Amino acid sequence: MVNRFAPLAALAAIIALIVLLYRRLQKDAHGKKPPGPPPTFLVGHTFQIPTTRPWFYFQRLGDLYGPMIHLSLGGDDVLVLNDAKDANELLNHRSSNYSSRKPLVYAGRYQSQEKRLVLLRYGEEMRKQRAAFHHIMQAPALKLYQAAQERESIRLLQNVLVMPSETQLHAKLYAASLVYTLAYGKDLNKEGLKELFAILDVVEGFIRDCMPGAHLVDTFPTLDLLPDFMSPWRKEARKKHEYEMNLYGRLFLEVTKKYEISGGTTSECFSSRLWEERKNHSLDFKSMTYIVGTVLEAGTDSTAASLIWFIMAVILHPEALEKAQKELDSVVGADGSTIPGFANMDELPYCFALVKEVFRWNPPAPIGFHHLSDEDDTYNEYMIKGKTIVIPNIYAMHRNEAEFPEASKFKPERFLKDLVHPLTPAAIAEGHYAFGFGRRICPGKVFGAQALWIAIVRLIWAFNFTHALDKNGNTIPIDVEGSTSGIISKPEPFAFKAIPRTPTHAQTIKKEWSEAWIL
Repeated sequence: MVNRFAPLAALAAIIALIVLLYRRLQKDAHGKKPPGPPPTFLVGHTFQIPTTRPWFYFQRLGDLYGPMIHLSLGGDDVLVLNDAKDANELLNHRSSNYSSRKPLVYAGRYQSQEKRLVLLRYGEEMRKQRAAFHHIMQAPALKLYQAAQERESIRLLQNVLVMPSETQLHAKLYAASLVYTLAYGKDLNKEGLKELFAILDVVEGFIRDCMPGAHLVDTFPTLDLLPDFMSPWRKEARKKHEYEMNLYGRLFLEVTKKYEISGGTTSECFSSRLWEERKNHSLDFKSMTYIVGTVLEAGTDSTAASLIWFIMAVILHPEALEKAQKELDSVVGADGSTIPGFANMDELPYCFALVKEVFRWNPPAPIGFHHLSDEDDTYNEYMIKGKTIVIPNIYAMHRNEAEFPEASKFKPERFLKDLVHPLTPAAIAEGHYAFGFGRRICPGKVFGAQALWIAIVRLIWAFNFTHALDKNGNTIPIDVEGSTSGIISKPEPFAFKAIPRTPTHAQTIKKEWSEAWIL
């Protein structure tokens, strides 16, 4: 029996091919492009780019063709930047032309209904959301959030103490529970844990849906012309949106109701601050819901990934852990009875530099989210066509020997000479490129930096991290390049040991845990 939809599918494929050829001919008529590998006929470099850890591939291309590389992906021009100098010029100094995003049909148009900040094209909605985001991340508010970050870091220490074999899970729980508590002003009780794991499912699914090649319609947008009965992915994306709004919307609505009933005296959290300022930023309910959801999504996987990169780093470079512990002992005492906090930040320059080096050594977002050029531009004699996707390869920038000598080594000392006292959380986000560039730089970078600082400093104070041993007593090796792919990259699971430095350190953790307000 002949499929009655076959002619429509064939027609859509023909239209997509014609559009692809037309765009290719139009782009080839413009000026000199940056160099790159030879493309494959019709599909360009679509099937040359690996789906796993593409930053390594981009770095190798840089060694062959130079720091700026031109690629063609599904008919789109792509510019990969391997050098921070070029990224600073284009994405920072010329940010008015390089601050948009290529629309994602699946995750952007249908799953997020054009409301997720990270996917928004540059325009009025994006500017309003960023302004609102900055409001909830102002310096006075960040200072208030430190108390919650200290309390949640105690949960992290307690979890590692009780079940060290699950440290990677504890790192994720720390990041997620911290943002959950601050987003909605709720204690992480049994019901909160259920909601938190539902949020983590959303985060992981969203990251998968944004990965290159995840959905064919994002490579060939003309497929969106097909009717619903030929596009089951559209129904799936809309269903995800409904689920997200039921989850995020319900949590946000709970806060707004409490705010109105209390006359504006509810607990300090992202949602209440956003609701309080709703007349100033003129955002609708759905936008506000997604702003708070974005905080959860952005602040969970990246912080958790950096914590695991830290553990790997100090196991492979034990001298860094020893120096940091020695510094901590000189400030809070070596007996393990006093736990460090934000009040000690300025007294701990080596620990401060160590956290910066964690961001540099293996950034959690090695290539981050792309930028999109609005208009044609010329740079270093190269033509950069309007609507070019620009990818900053942050991993390659951090491995630039000219800027970071012995770049493959974990060396906190590289940041010591440039530290300016008093040390502040904002300075943790400087000196590297882990938080992105220009108008698309992570708006929660200081919040994320101080969340990572308190967690790492307290883990250093509390534990010795060492290689695990096999049944024969041999060291189990760690693969430093074994990492996950996607927007956020974290180490593949590896074996290690986390041992309390002394019984007193362990007892102090238990005491602090028993006195904390968290359950």
